[in-house]
Amino acid sequence: MSELASQSTQQLFSKWRTGDAAAGQAMAQRFSDWYYAISASRLGDANCRAALQRACQRFAQGVASVTESSKLADWAHGIIAEEIAVAGGRTQGGDHPNALTNHRSPTELLRKVQPHLTHDQVQLLAATYQKSRSLEEVKRLSAGHGGYPLAVLEARYALKKALKLHESVGFSELPERPNLDWGPLPLYEGARMSEGKEEKAFETWMLTDLSLCKDIAEFAAFALALRAGAYGAGSVQDVGRPEAPPPRPERREVEAEPEPEGDNTPLIIVGAVVGAVLLLGLIYLVVTQLL
Repeated sequence: MSELASQSTQQLFSKWRTGDAAAGQAMAQRFSDWYYAISASRLGDANCRAALQRACQRFAQGVASVTESSKLADWAHGIIAEEIAVAGGRTQGGDHPNALTNHRSPTELLRKVQPHLTHDQVQLLAATYQKSRSLEEVKRLSAGHGGYPLAVLEARYALKKALKLHESVGFSELPERPNLDWGPLPLYEGARMSEGKEEKAFETWMLTDLSLCKDIAEFAAFALALRAGAYGAGSVQDVGRPEAPPPRPERREVEAEPEPEGDNTPLIIVGAVVGAVLLLGLIYLVVTQLL
C-alpha cells in the first residue's frame, strides 16, 4: 500500500490544502470511487453514470470552498445525495448488466450458480434482499448458521465466490472470513435502512473503508437483482423508483461529460478529471495565500 493510500481522507485533504498535488489526486480518486459505490448501489450501474459525473464535477469545483477537514465528508455526501434525488431516488431492484458481469444478466448469473449454494444460503439471501420479508425472518433463518449478521455475510461471500469461480465474475473483495464490523452491510444493500440519517451515516462511514466501498460497488448489480426477486418470488424486471419519491431539489446545472460505454475505466478518467480541477484549485489557493 502506498503512503498516500494509507492516509485518511482528512489527511489527504489537509495535504492538498498545503500544496501537495499528489495528495489531491489521491483524494479525487477516493471520492470518485466512493461516489460510484453509492450511486451504483442506489441507481444501478448504467443509470448512475450521469449523476456520478455531475457529482464529481460539483465536488471538484466546490471543494476549495471547504476550509475544515472535519466538514468535508458531510459536504461531499450532500452533493451525491442531491444528485441521486434528482435522478429519481433509490431504485428498488432490477436487472442491470455491466462490465463486471461481462454485460450478462445478473439475474441469470445468480440462477446459474444457485446449485453451488446450500438451500439455506439461498433462502437466507432471498429473505435478506427482499423487503417484503421481515428482518425477524432473516434473523430466524440465521440462527442455526452463526446468527445474524454473520450468517448473511457468509452466504453473501459464498455467492461471490461461486460467481467468480463458475462464471468468471471479476470480484476483488473476497475475504476468507467476513468482517463483522460490516454488520450493517446487508441492511444497506437490502434497502432496509431508513432514507435519511441512518443511510447517510452508513454511506459517510463507507468513506473510511475503501475495501467496503469496493465490495459494495462490485456487488451492486447482484444486490439489485436479488432485491428484484432473483432468488424468490418477484419480478426480475426493474421495478423502478419509489412510489412516492420526495420532491426533487433544485440544483445548479453542471454540464456532464459524455456518458461512458459500460466499463469501469471511466471511473479512472472521472478521477483524473476531478484531480485536474483540484490541481487548478490548489494553484488558486497557493496564489491567494501569496497575494
